[in-house]
Amino acid sequence: MYLRRLVLPAAVATVLAATALPAVAAEDVTVLHVDRRSKQCSDAGSGSAAAPFCTVQAGADAARAGQTVLVHEGGYQEQVTVRQSGEPGRPIVIQATGWDQPTWPDVEISTYGNEQRPRGFVLSGVHDVTVRGFRFWTSSEAVLVENSQRVTVERNQADNSGRLGPTPAIRLAGATTGAVVRRNHVLYNESHGIAVDAGVTGAVVSTNVIVANRGGGVVATDAPDTVITSNTLIGNCAGGVALVGGSPRTAVRNNVITDSDHCTANVQLRVSEGSVPGTTVDHNVVHPLMGGAGYRWGGTNHTTPEQLTAATGQGAHDLGDDPKVSRSSYGSPTPADSVAQDSADASAPGQLDIDLLGNPRADNPLRPNSPTGFHDRGAIELQAIDSLALSVDQTTGPTPLPVTATAKLVRNWPGETSYSFDFGDGSAPVRSNEPTVQHSYPATGTYQVTVTATDPASGRSLSSRPERVTVVAPGDLVAKLSVKPRQYYGGPLAYEFDATGSTSPWPLTGFEYDFGDGTPRWTGGPEAAHSYARPGTYQVTVTGSDSSGRRATSTQQLQVAYSASGYVPITPTRVADTRESGPALYAGEQTQVKLPQLPDGVRPEAVVLNVTAVAGSQPGYLTVRPDGQTSLPGTSNLNYTAGQVVANLVTVPVGVTDQVEIIPSANGTHVVVDAVGYYRAGTGDGFDPVTPARLLDTRTSAPVGPGGTTSIQLRGTHGVPADATAAVLNLTATGPTSAGYLTAYPSGTARPGTSSLNFTPGRTVANQVLVPIGADGRVTVFNSGGSTDVVADLFGYYGPSGGSLFTPVAPARLLDTRPGGALGPDSSTVVPVGGGNGVPADATAAVLNLTATEPGQAGYFTLYPDGGSRPGTSNLNFTAGQTVPNHATVPLGPEGRARLYNVAGRTHAVVDLFGYFGKR
Repeated sequence: MYLRRLVLPAAVATVLAATALPAVAAEDVTVLHVDRRSKQCSDAGSGSAAAPFCTVQAGADAARAGQTVLVHEGGYQEQVTVRQSGEPGRPIVIQATGWDQPTWPDVEISTYGNEQRPRGFVLSGVHDVTVRGFRFWTSSEAVLVENSQRVTVERNQADNSGRLGPTPAIRLAGATTGAVVRRNHVLYNESHGIAVDAGVTGAVVSTNVIVANRGGGVVATDAPDTVITSNTLIGNCAGGVALVGGSPRTAVRNNVITDSDHCTANVQLRVSEGSVPGTTVDHNVVHPLMGGAGYRWGGTNHTTPEQLTAATGQGAHDLGDDPKVSRSSYGSPTPADSVAQDSADASAPGQLDIDLLGNPRADNPLRPNSPTGFHDRGAIELQAIDSLALSVDQTTGPTPLPVTATAKLVRNWPGETSYSFDFGDGSAPVRSNEPTVQHSYPATGTYQVTVTATDPASGRSLSSRPERVTVVAPGDLVAKLSVKPRQYYGGPLAYEFDATGSTSPWPLTGFEYDFGDGTPRWTGGPEAAHSYARPGTYQVTVTGSDSSGRRATSTQQLQVAYSASGYVPITPTRVADTRESGPALYAGEQTQVKLPQLPDGVRPEAVVLNVTAVAGSQPGYLTVRPDGQTSLPGTSNLNYTAGQVVANLVTVPVGVTDQVEIIPSANGTHVVVDAVGYYRAGTGDGFDPVTPARLLDTRTSAPVGPGGTTSIQLRGTHGVPADATAAVLNLTATGPTSAGYLTAYPSGTARPGTSSLNFTPGRTVANQVLVPIGADGRVTVFNSGGSTDVVADLFGYYGPSGGSLFTPVAPARLLDTRPGGALGPDSSTVVPVGGGNGVPADATAAVLNLTATEPGQAGYFTLYPDGGSRPGTSNLNFTAGQTVPNHATVPLGPEGRARLYNVAGRTHAVVDLFGYFGKR
């Protein structure tokens, strides 16, 4: 498989030369400027630094012999056609800024995707021109030279070019003579890296890095007197160098040629029969990594240099050892122990005194020199020293600030090194033979520290990038803490903590957070996030440390609470059914439940679920709590007896992962969960309670038969407005003839596969439902089996005009008559809600779980605002000895209290609080 770098195509525009050529620059101007980012640029201008050309084409058209067209940093989406020529010794130089730096070029010529003008530079019929320092992303050749003389292409980078054709990255063609292609990076192109075509004579290809080009590295076709010297050719799978047709008198010298593990076996150096006369091959490293032949000479393969020499006399100084280079290290020299070190023929044709990066030749004492000197084979010369970096132990601190500066230098062979440290404060440079020195800053300020390392033996020097040191006045470490609710993640009680405002003259080294809830302390950076398990008041403390060893703290009282939220009804959806997923739950086993398919970024405060317990042989209760909590809240959501199927509406906050947990108290219990809606801060519908009213009672007409439905009008009745979206109903099945269930759903919609209430023969069962209202203002109630009477009582509605929002609270028990005495017949008691347990005194309604237990006879409970008239409705129906729960949304009286009425017999009552509604 051919591997290559991913190229992201840029938008490509064709830049056409103006129909009239720019004015010819004055002869005494040596530099013409091109800068497309300048606001003063104009292709009709003078090309001065103050009024540069906008396009490279304009600069090339204006240039004359001896002038340099300096192209400033940026991307130029154009094909440049060079029409002007220089003179011998006075070439036209078209040059990019930063061309002599070891990094990627500053200037890019891009024609990627342009099929009309797909090349980078075209030089046709010109002479004495140099193109230097560009990076090319082109659809065809990066540089095409044809029918031209004395053209030099140097220090460019051409990669991922030539998709049209495909074509080589750099092509010399036609009657071109004296062309030089040197010190370029030619990488990952679709065809050959460099092609010397028929008719070209005397071309020199020297000191280039040529890597992973699909068609091969360098090919010369019918091109006599070509020189191919001191190139590094890696992973060109079709071969490194090929002389094709008649290319006699070619010199292939001092090259490093190897393939790569992404290639299949292939010949690395080919010389056709017509190219043999006068051609010399010597001082190369030819290493076919994948096992192909190193050479093909006149049609015969030779695996090793020794075989080539024995058969032809060529390659007497060639080496077949691994040069220890790869595609990933193409920008680096061969290592100090490579056979390419100091073994080149310094007198070979086309050999340069500098390498691709502009470095001089260096004598490696670890390797023997060749008879002609110490040039390395390949394009990049290993230096005695390289890769200099600087570190300063204290980059910030108060006066007087002592610092230790350390130079980190890579030496490629043993030798002395001298260092010169400049601390940037006007003091004399500190010279040392050791890489570590000390300095003290007496005054405040910002200083740039640099180091220069010199190898005395070679005279080579390297300078580091500057390291900034900031010296400030002495002062205290001050910790500062800010807190805000966290968005989207961690549940509704998640907060973000920020101590980035902490200050010290010394660098801050770390922070420790105590979130005040008994969880382990958190240590790390200045920012942290934490989710609380339950509402409350917590003392949050952050402790900051600085590099001097000092510590400081900041403390805040944090009131953790749920947010007031609007209601969002959803199509009732079954989200859990343990009967289908496995065996019945054991006591204390947790089942996690999450709402399905919420839009991205939606984080609910609480969910509304219809939870059904399918009891086994033991009585018990279900607790529904936010996930992430470790203790039970001391309340219950649903009570059941052995063998009973009981449903109850549950409103519960979500936990740290936006889920809730359902936990049975008894073994052998199955759980069925239907999601009906959720509450979310900042959106959703408000709630308005209404005076409880009975909307439906089929006992006065006829029961609902098996598979039958009945419809309830909501909008326009009992204060329910036209914009109401959902209703709070207490739904009761009474006198059923067989087991079954009721499902309430919006009129005019498909019936969901969920249940609102489960019943058994002869028993009266109630359950509160939050049901969306259909487009016709009605809801439908479906009966699954047998006949049963249905009673529906209205307690409120949700809609855009609803005046109250819901706020969850930590579950709390408001009333439990069992320690005292049961409620007597036709009696009532106050349920205090507002003014405690996180509920304000002016709350408009409460969300409660009401449970009747140990009733002496059949009856019902009614909850209503304290101080108001008792309505003719019920919240919970029970029979003698039965424990029955029901969810209740009840309006509160003016003092934030509700009243609980028992119609008959003596019955214990338990009331648990789960949230409240307050005015918007």
